[in-house]
Amino acid sequence: MSKRNIFYDKYAKTKRRLFVFGIVSAFILFGSGLGVLELSNLKAISLGLDSIINDRVMPLQQLKSVSDMYCINIVDTAHKVLNGNITWAEGAKRIDETTKNISEKWDSYTKTYLVDEEKRLIVELVPLKERADMAAKKLRDILELGDRKALEELVKKQLYQSIDPVQEKISSLFHVQISIAKDIHYEGKTQYQFSRSLGIVSIALGLVLGLVLALRWGMTNRISI
Repeated sequence: MSKRNIFYDKYAKTKRRLFVFGIVSAFILFGSGLGVLELSNLKAISLGLDSIINDRVMPLQQLKSVSDMYCINIVDTAHKVLNGNITWAEGAKRIDETTKNISEKWDSYTKTYLVDEEKRLIVELVPLKERADMAAKKLRDILELGDRKALEELVKKQLYQSIDPVQEKISSLFHVQISIAKDIHYEGKTQYQFSRSLGIVSIALGLVLGLVLALRWGMTNRISI
């Protein structure tokens, strides 16, 4: 073999190695970048799911409990006492338990993450809730006294008028929760599709890298022969 061929073989081999090293390095860096993006995206999806459970599903349950206790427990108790289904003392006890549970559920709800629309509705709801709570307290006092005429008057003129506006405002809060949950679900779906695309690109790049290395290996073998 001549000096020229030896010189050529020496540097050609070095160039091939550098070429392969450069391709592999580029693919590794690019693949690492895709991996970081995908992990970040998966974390965002996970946080979104946590937010749906902690800040939307649980508040929905809390709001439903508050709504049911105003509409069913308080109003139903008044009617059951009037109809003689339960005693006055039992009615008073039920109202005590209900008002306590309403306070606990409401406090739990207001401690969750609230968006601006929720805050606005809560500001509007607070005075309505205070009015309903006053009606519940008045009901409790009447039940303790056993005053049937006062109870009939309360049910007819004040109880529904105090509780219905609370129901309507809580219904608005329900719609906000559902709307936000839908938005989070849509964002999660979009992020999943993006992660899926990243995965497909990563697989495609791996196949391209394998093909390039295989072709380069074949060319190297032919040159060596």
